[in-house]
Amino acid sequence: EVVFHVVEENSGDDEVQSRSSSSPVNEVAKQLLLYCRAGIGYHLQILPNGSVGGVHRPTPYCWLKVFAVRRGVVGIRGLTSGLYLCMSGQGLAYGEEPFTDNCLFKENVEENHYTTYSSLSHPGNYLAISHRGQLRRGNSVSPNQSCAHFLPRRA
Repeated sequence: EVVFHVVEENSGDDEVQSRSSSSPVNEVAKQLLLYCRAGIGYHLQILPNGSVGGVHRPTPYCWLKVFAVRRGVVGIRGLTSGLYLCMSGQGLAYGEEPFTDNCLFKENVEENHYTTYSSLSHPGNYLAISHRGQLRRGNSVSPNQSCAHFLPRRA
């Protein structure tokens, strides 16, 4: 069983609470689209079969729930597919249930105001979409490449 540390957004002193749970999504979360600026621009989607990729026009599988596990660390779950975004040691992103350590991502806002997501379990592996909308291997990408830059959108 995994213990999650959730930062409560409404507290002024960043109070951290520990909860024992196998599903952390019922905590404070943001529903959004993750837009990647690579190529013509793609929205990240998690399909029910576990595959991850990008589409230019958002589909129901693009709506994601991003939730804080602790400061700077998030989990991402597809609202329609119900699968968590995870990354293997080889740098491949995939959708999976249940939530595991492979589903933890470091969220970092870069100087250009785009957000990068790197695997907490496998350092140096970044979430990335190619200029054709296909998933890129996370270990072949650096955080300063546009294929790893995401813009969280609520619209």
